[in-house]
Amino acid sequence: MIRIPSGKVLAVRDCGSIWQLFYELDGNGLGVVNFDHRPFAHFYEGVTGRDFFRDYAFGAGRDYVSQQLKDLRIVVEGEPFSQTVKLEED
Repeated sequence: MIRIPSGKVLAVRDCGSIWQLFYELDGNGLGVVNFDHRPFAHFYEGVTGRDFFRDYAFGAGRDYVSQQLKDLRIVVEGEPFSQTVKLEED
């Protein structure tokens, strides 16, 4: 049986041209997913139900965005640069 990486979101970092989402692997270690801006905004809006542009531009910026995702449990499928990230189902 292949184990799909999953874990708790620790932080999100705005790196200019990409966003990085760091998560704690259930087994052991740290995972990272790199997003382009549009896919990250789409992911953010889908899992939080919030408006990314408002939260980033009119909220407290990148720290506020990171806090909205912190502690959510995610599942990551696929190879780097073509990964699918979704919330873990109960």
